[in-house]
Amino acid sequence: MRLIAGFCTLVCLGGAAWAGWQLAEELRTAPDPLTVATGASQSDVASPPSPVRQPRRWTALFGERQPPSPQTAPPQPAEEPQPPKAAKPPLSSLGYTLKGMVRDGASSWAIVGHPTGDRLLRVGDMLEPNVRVAIIDAQGLWVSRDDGDPELMAFPE
Repeated sequence: MRLIAGFCTLVCLGGAAWAGWQLAEELRTAPDPLTVATGASQSDVASPPSPVRQPRRWTALFGERQPPSPQTAPPQPAEEPQPPKAAKPPLSSLGYTLKGMVRDGASSWAIVGHPTGDRLLRVGDMLEPNVRVAIIDAQGLWVSRDDGDPELMAFPE
């Protein structure tokens, strides 16, 4: 076992010496960073000219660098046909009645009655969740449910 350990030690020492020699060769042929930084030419420095050696080109281990490809969106799957939505119940089933309207030049308000109490509304106010006041005109109050088409809530006859 000692013989194998000694042999492995000698092999490792030989590899380290060889790597050190390769490093010394690389450093000896590399340009002086001081002359490159100051812009001094080889003739200004009192050293013999050395042959110009191209930097070592390593093979691409993980492939060549590629420019970024344009982003392409995956094709959208065709939307499946949906069954028609259930009909909405009539506005009268919500329990609201139009009691009156007030106009002041450009602004309009509507008074809406409900068993829980009366409310004063203007365009854009929410009557209930998903029920918005769309238009207030001479015919009555137009409300839009779920951002759909406006429906008329007229005065009771």
